[in-house]
Amino acid sequence: MTPAKKASHSTNPKIGPRGEESSAATFAVFRSVKAEVVGREREVREIFAGMLSRKHILLEGPPGTSKSTIVRAIARSMNVPFYFIEGSIDLTPSKLLGFFNPGKVLKDSYLREYFEMGPLTQAMEEGGVLYLEEFNRLAAESANLLITPMEEGVINIPRYGQVTAKDGFTIICSQNPYDDVGTLQVSRAFLDRVVRVRMDYQSEDEEIEIVNLRSGSDEPRLVKSAVRVARLTRDTPEIKLGASVRAAIDIVAIVRNLSHLSDGDLRPEDLADACKMALTSKIWLSETINASPEDIVDQIIDQARKELGSEFYLGAPEDKKKRV
Repeated sequence: MTPAKKASHSTNPKIGPRGEESSAATFAVFRSVKAEVVGREREVREIFAGMLSRKHILLEGPPGTSKSTIVRAIARSMNVPFYFIEGSIDLTPSKLLGFFNPGKVLKDSYLREYFEMGPLTQAMEEGGVLYLEEFNRLAAESANLLITPMEEGVINIPRYGQVTAKDGFTIICSQNPYDDVGTLQVSRAFLDRVVRVRMDYQSEDEEIEIVNLRSGSDEPRLVKSAVRVARLTRDTPEIKLGASVRAAIDIVAIVRNLSHLSDGDLRPEDLADACKMALTSKIWLSETINASPEDIVDQIIDQARKELGSEFYLGAPEDKKKRV
C-alpha cells in the first residue's frame, strides 16, 4: 500500500461544512479552487457543495479526468487536512484504522498512547478529507469498514476505544467504472451513503490548455496534434477505452526530446514513435480486434493528419531548431 500522504494547510480561512459562514467567504474559496483547475466548473461546484453539505462523495470516471487534482485543490482551499490513499486488495482494515505498536505492547501493555493512527482515524480526529483512489480495488472488508464512520461519524477500536469524527470529516472515493481488471463490485450499502459525481473527458480546448500548462511547450501545432491523437483513441471502434490527456502530455514531451537528440529536425517516424510510446500502454483494445496497438495508433495518426491538415505537426520551425 502506498502510505497516506497528508497535504499541508493553506493560509485560507477554514470554511465549515455546515455553511454558517457568509456566502461571500464560500464563493471566495470556490474561486480559489477554480484558479487551480482548468475548466471543470460543474464538477468543482458539485464536489464543493457535497463537502459543505457533509456528504461523502464518489467520483466516477475514466483515468486522467482531474479527479484527484480537484479534490486536492478543494481541500487546500478549505484549509482542511488531506489524506491520499491508493486503493488495492492489499489495503487491509488495519492499514486504514491504525494499529498498536507491537514493540511497545510487548514491553508494556495495550495503552492508548501506543496506538498509531491510520489515515481513516487521523482524518476523523482532524476533521479532514480521506481520498481513496481506485476505490473499487478494495477488498469488501476494507470497503465496509468505512460505512459506520460515514453513517454515524464514529468507529470503535478494540482496546483503544471510540474515535469520533470532527466536523468537516469527509470520505471521497474515486473509481474507473470501465476497468474490470482487479476490481470488485461496490456494495449497495456503501453507495447508499454517498453522493455521486460523474467525471467525463474535457473539451479539446481545455485539454490543449492543460497540455500547455503541464508541458510548457511553445509549439501550438505539436500540442494540438498530440491532443487530437489522444482524443481520437476515445472514438475509435477498435478501442474499448481510450487515452486521457496524460497521453497527449507524454507525446509532447517525447517528441521534444527526440528532436533535441537530433539537429532539431523531426524525422517522419519520430512523431509516430512518440505516439506509440505514449499510447500503447494506455489504450485498451477490444477483445475481437485482430490488430496490434501499434497498427491502431498508426491509423489514428493518419486520421489526425487528415483532420488537422496544415495544422498537423511536422517538425519544429527553423528558428527553433537546435544542434546538440
